[in-house]
Order: sequence, then structure tokens, then C-alpha cells
Amino acid sequence: MKDFDFCSYTRFLFGKDADEKLGTVLKENGAETVMLLHDPGKFLYESGLLDRIMGNMVRAGLKVVEMGDVKPNPIIGYVEECKEMALKKGVNYLVALGGGSVIDTAKAVSAGMGYDGDLWDLFEGGPGKADPARKLPVAVVLTNPATGSESGYGCMIDNPELQVKGALTGAGNWLRPEICFMNPELTYSMPPRLTGMGIVDMFSHAAERYFSNAELGSLMDYMTEGLLRYLVENGHLALDDPKDYEARGNIMWAGSVAHNDTLGIGRGKDMGTHAIAQVLRALYDTPHGVTIAIIMPSWMRQVYKRDVKRFARYAEKVFGIENNGNDEETALKGIEATEKWFQEMRCPVGFQEAGLPTDELEKIAEMAGPRAGRCYPVEGDEILAIVKDAASR
Repeated sequence: MKDFDFCSYTRFLFGKDADEKLGTVLKENGAETVMLLHDPGKFLYESGLLDRIMGNMVRAGLKVVEMGDVKPNPIIGYVEECKEMALKKGVNYLVALGGGSVIDTAKAVSAGMGYDGDLWDLFEGGPGKADPARKLPVAVVLTNPATGSESGYGCMIDNPELQVKGALTGAGNWLRPEICFMNPELTYSMPPRLTGMGIVDMFSHAAERYFSNAELGSLMDYMTEGLLRYLVENGHLALDDPKDYEARGNIMWAGSVAHNDTLGIGRGKDMGTHAIAQVLRALYDTPHGVTIAIIMPSWMRQVYKRDVKRFARYAEKVFGIENNGNDEETALKGIEATEKWFQEMRCPVGFQEAGLPTDELEKIAEMAGPRAGRCYPVEGDEILAIVKDAASR
């Protein structure tokens, strides 16, 4: 295990009616004027959740500034608009009501408060350009568990003009949300397809840490295998019965653990799948969970021989595939099982199945390169081979 310096930082309030504590807790943490960020989805209005959250904060004596037009793939222009409004209204706390897109928007606004130039500079030059002392604290009311952004230290924002997705990472704990309110009941109305995409996304975050160059059989391996196996064996429960509180609660927590680096302590993480998948999202506005399901099996087929024993162990521990002494055969069966399970989670596993065009494969590979991934890095022709394999399915 490598040396590490780790602090999870985020405070979690989990359980039924956890969101009802929002106003009181924010007030205790010094909030006065709050910016509430959310998407324009009908659910928030028709379910009464938006009114409930808004009323909860108003009753606690907080002033609320509402910004309710966050897109599924949030854009830098809206981040800038939110920052301007926060400065104008004297906002001192940000509340993200929703999932990864809303949370990432709030984080980007928070970081942007500490920078006076073009906010896209932060995504090109890193968080070192921002002043952490000027950031705004972020609280999350989680309704769509998937990305793990509710306790992660980075965020992803689109720049439509450049046709790229930018990552703001490396900020350390100051970009993590201060508080996350987790009520599994708030996820009951999620459509099955959205639920499945979220489960695939959190699976990929854990898998990207599992497929590392760490020594095989470490504590982190056992912990990660447990989370992955739970999702494989129980993900369908949330699809079959949207009101299964136990399944919803466990999956909600899995999303945070998978991406706040609890499973990445003392080891590397590859993230090659994400690097390539993000190009599909930027070019075609494809949901993140879908792009992961499309690229990850093809990435696995490209790199598994570099650490065939780890891939064989993955097949055994996560999917229960028996190894009869042939690691390569076992590894390939594990990849096939992964692909099949993604489909069970309502996610397509190839360009054709997802209805994506196949006439820009070289462009996709170029945008993902020249190098993707850290532990099993792929370059040039290897990236193109991954994209072509995914496009053939």
C-alpha cells in the first residue's frame, strides 16, 4: 500500500426525512442567503419536493435565491450566470438539489467565487488558480445517486463552444461538499433507465480503482470487490421495486463510497474508460452512465492481458465465475459478464445499440488521446481500437 493523506471531509445525514433537517443545519453552519440550484425537471414541481425544500429553508430564516435551469450535462455559461447572481445577491451558501450535474454546477460556482477571470481557465489550468478562502460552502440534497459527486473532490462541466468536457480536479478537500442529506425515499420516483445508468456509473468508479497497479489481494481489493458484487447481485432490486428502501439506501451509499476515494486509498486509479467515454458525452450529449457501459467492456478487452490475474480475480470475486486454471479464459468470461450485466441495468453496450454515429471514430480517439488512463495507459492506435470495438456492437 502506498503512502496516503486522506480525509473524506463531507458530513452525511442519512435516513428517512433527512432532508427535513436542511434549514436547521444550514442555519447552524452560518448560512444566511442560500442559492438553491436544481434542474427544470417536472418531478421537482409535481411531487412538491421543490416547495418542501424551499419552505424548509425559509422557515429556518434563510433567504433563498433560486437557480433552476441546470442541464443534464451542465455548461460553463450557466456556471458563470450563477456566480454573477451569487455575487449580486450576497449568497454565502450553495445548496444542490439533485444529482451529479447539479452538484458539479454548485462546486464550479463555489470554485469560481475565488477566481476573477474567465471561469473556463479553472478547467484548463486547474484549481490552483482559485482562492479556496473565497469559495462558498456547498450542501447537497441527493435525489439521484450515481456520480458520487456529493462527497468527491472534483467536478465536470461542458464547454459547448469548444465541444469538450472539462474536469476540475486536484483541489483536495476544499472542493468537497460540506454536508450531504441522504433520504433514500427521494429516489423512489427515478425512472428505471435513470436508476440503471446511475448504478453502472458507480460501478465504474469502483472498478477504475480496482484495476490499478496495486499488489493483488490487498484490503482495498476486498472492499472494492464487496461493493461491486453488491451492485451486481442487488442492483436489480431497485429496478424491480423502486420503493425498496433497503436497496435504495445501500445503493445511495455505494455511490458515495465508490467515488470519494475510500476505495482508492494507497493505490492508483486508472480512469481510462472515463477519459474516452467523456468524449462521447461531449460530442453527442449521451448520458454518462450510457457512455461508460459502451466503452468499459471494450477497454477491458484491450488491456486485460496486462494484468490477467487481476481480471481473472475480478471475474471470480465479482461475478462468481469459477476459474479452472485458465486465467485468460476466466478474465474474458468476466468481461462478458460485465457487458451482460450492463444490459440488465438498461444500458446499451455499443454504438449501434445506443444509436450513436460511427463515422467519427478517428475524431473520438484523437479527442480522447494522446494518452488515456494511468495504471493501464492506452495511446493512439490502442484508443482507436477500443472505440472501433465499441462501434462494432
